[in-house]
Amino acid sequence: MFRQLDYQDRVLNTLDAYLDLLKAKKKEADEVAELAALKPHLKLPIPDFAKEAWEALKADGKLPASRAAIPFSERLDGCNRPVPNVVLKVPTGGGKTWLAVTGVSRIMGRYLDRNTGFVLWIVPNEAIYTQTLKRLKDRQHPYRQALDRAAAGRVRILEKTDRLDARDVETNLCVMLLMLQSSNRENQDSLKMFQDRGDVHGFFPAEGEQQAHKAALDRTPNLSAYTGMFPMVKDSLGNALRIIRPVVVLDEGHRAISDLAFRTLYGFNPCFVLELTATPQDVQPKGGKTPKPGRYANVLVEVTGRELDREGMIKMPLNLDPRQGNDWKATLNAALAKLNALDADARKLRSETNRYIRPIMLIQVERTGADQRESGHIHAEDVKDWLLTAGFDAAEIAIKTAQQNDLNDPENQDLLAPTNRVRVIITKQALQEGWDCPFAYVLCGLAASTNLKAMTQLVGRILRQPHAMKTGIETLDECHVITHHAATADVVGAIKEGLEQDGLGDLVLQVAQGEGNGSGKVSRKIDRRPAFAKTDIYLPKVMIVEEGAARELDYETDVLSAIDWRGFDPKAIVARIPENAQAAESQLQRIRLADDGDELFVGETVAENSETLAFDPAHAVRMVSDIVPNPFVGREIVGRLLDGLRARGFDDGKMGTLASLIVEELRKGLDAARHARAEALFKAEVAAGRIQFRLRLDGRNWRMPFSVETTEPENARQLLSKTGGPLEKSLFAPVYEAELNTDERDVAVYLDGERALAWWHRNVARTQYGIQGWRKAKIYPDFIFAVKGEGSAKRITVLETKGDQLDNLDTAYKREVLTFLSDNFEWDDYVPAGELELVKNDGETVEGTLILMSEWKAKLPANLKVNDG
Repeated sequence: MFRQLDYQDRVLNTLDAYLDLLKAKKKEADEVAELAALKPHLKLPIPDFAKEAWEALKADGKLPASRAAIPFSERLDGCNRPVPNVVLKVPTGGGKTWLAVTGVSRIMGRYLDRNTGFVLWIVPNEAIYTQTLKRLKDRQHPYRQALDRAAAGRVRILEKTDRLDARDVETNLCVMLLMLQSSNRENQDSLKMFQDRGDVHGFFPAEGEQQAHKAALDRTPNLSAYTGMFPMVKDSLGNALRIIRPVVVLDEGHRAISDLAFRTLYGFNPCFVLELTATPQDVQPKGGKTPKPGRYANVLVEVTGRELDREGMIKMPLNLDPRQGNDWKATLNAALAKLNALDADARKLRSETNRYIRPIMLIQVERTGADQRESGHIHAEDVKDWLLTAGFDAAEIAIKTAQQNDLNDPENQDLLAPTNRVRVIITKQALQEGWDCPFAYVLCGLAASTNLKAMTQLVGRILRQPHAMKTGIETLDECHVITHHAATADVVGAIKEGLEQDGLGDLVLQVAQGEGNGSGKVSRKIDRRPAFAKTDIYLPKVMIVEEGAARELDYETDVLSAIDWRGFDPKAIVARIPENAQAAESQLQRIRLADDGDELFVGETVAENSETLAFDPAHAVRMVSDIVPNPFVGREIVGRLLDGLRARGFDDGKMGTLASLIVEELRKGLDAARHARAEALFKAEVAAGRIQFRLRLDGRNWRMPFSVETTEPENARQLLSKTGGPLEKSLFAPVYEAELNTDERDVAVYLDGERALAWWHRNVARTQYGIQGWRKAKIYPDFIFAVKGEGSAKRITVLETKGDQLDNLDTAYKREVLTFLSDNFEWDDYVPAGELELVKNDGETVEGTLILMSEWKAKLPANLKVNDG
């Protein structure tokens, strides 16, 4: 089942906030434009609604802090109209395509108020084109299903050579894939999409209607036309796009920064441009007599590599083993040993969990050409021969070069299939773009010393975690780079550059060098301080008790499935759906002659579809099945919703036209109700004693580990106390600066200097202590510390810290959970006969708190008062 991740929720919530502002500003700008047209003598300036929405979002502090100094960069289409443009900065492997399809859904429903229209999806190369086209055409793929939800199942996936009719755009959500090279040429008339063609219908006047052709050019001046006494608009796909004004999705947006690419893209007259890239590019101002202004990326939201790592999306740490010998076969043998060890771990994982992973090694060679084998360089065929000698079967080896592509063989096309046998892929640099296989674990750089640039581009190919889910086996959650005869510093620099190119620059400090380099930097364990080396430290887990037996609370089983939706009244949802819902901007503009054949009529929007759209209740039930699992109850809720709309005067035609908006509002209403009902259920179960937050004498608690792992070298810079000396009260020592951000360092140093503190620990999210509340995602507190009291009594506090920009609904939820569970903490006195009993220290309590970073100096001291027992 596809799962949407926390950082993806953050991206889409920010996009929603922008679209809401944009829609309001667009409405205001349209009103000014109408007044300006009625009273031209006033010379009213029409505001740039896209800029105003951006500045409003910036004033609210919702834009990335790292881009605070970057000004808004306006975008104008081929007719000099403002075009909203946002960039989502998402690292490689972060699910850019998923964010694109869900972003399109929100743009269509939230901003344009429609579920039909046209999306022009632009990709940078053939590999990504083929991959994206395959996924969007697959009705079982989550990407296609997201589009189907947005358009109530009426989706057409097109290529530039497909027939296009205006009626298709009126009644469907049309998504056309296009490679950047197809539109990025100076001589556009030579391209088929800007030439007359016989299969683009309904967008242009008939051949002899001269006034209509002139009106079309007046309305859209950048249409390509035959010139002469009577200009005539060309029946081309390019012109159709300029009239449609599509939503544009620009994949790898940093590749379209040249003046030519920019003019071409915005020459399509888009109504919205959504860019996705790991590395946004800013074009600086150019000097000269008439200096050009800068063109900056309008970055709406940034996703960091650490966020991907927390969600299990990437393999980290990356282990580097730079071999310095002259024998490339020895380097290859070391890489093969690592691959075989990984394979053994993967087989064990499958035997225990039935989860299939087949580790693959990428080998970068110096030469691949048939006439280059005797050149003295490391050749692909030489490597293949050695692997065959080492016991590989020919079917387990694939060569991927410009001349030879074994991965295209039918049996090799799906590398994730259990029937696929490929374990090694030999290449020079041909995997650098558009290639994605999460089973790739080992990069053996036999050509690292001669082609560091190619190795840099290959690093990202081994980072993706299979199934975007950690295995719990350390070796299968990491990746490896083993290089031949290359300077360590050069290789480290190349890896850093590779991570930065993939938008993972914040993970540079997690590169760990292996045993083959002699540097001493390895993944290693840090033990507790001697004073706490044998101390058992327990923290309560949120447990559910059934028939006297306790187990950890499971959100899906114990909360979500227990919500009773029977009798849910959607009247509040019915009231939110506007009677006069209209598009924020027309995507399809039609120009035709009036009935008298003389006076021109220019239509801003298409008033009605050529066929009546019907609201499909069964489809609506499927669209909310993740919230209301029982389809019978879901159908009852949808039925009440439709009854409520009919009572307000909505007929079948109107409900069909607004189907996408109705479903979107239904989901929002049910989602809010789900959170409220889950909270009520959770708190009621706590009151009844069935959900417990207790230190249990039967030992079913979370136990603090006796050692933790670090990838920092022993000589790395340590975090120091206020006096400049070593820390004294951290549970594990030493603590390295690089493992904490600036705010966390300040909190850690403060805690370490407090007299009442017994010990403190920086909790590692998703691998250490987490608390389950009434929402799906667990809460992972940043710090855990113990405050001393009289005798053996002490208070253990779990502390969650948040930046001020994150003081939102999620922060409020976490604060409520921590406070509620603290108020309901108690010791459990029941111990089943024959079970090991946990020693109970009189007076020991556990509490949770959440403090904003701007408040911690004022509020944290209250949590450090000496407990009087």
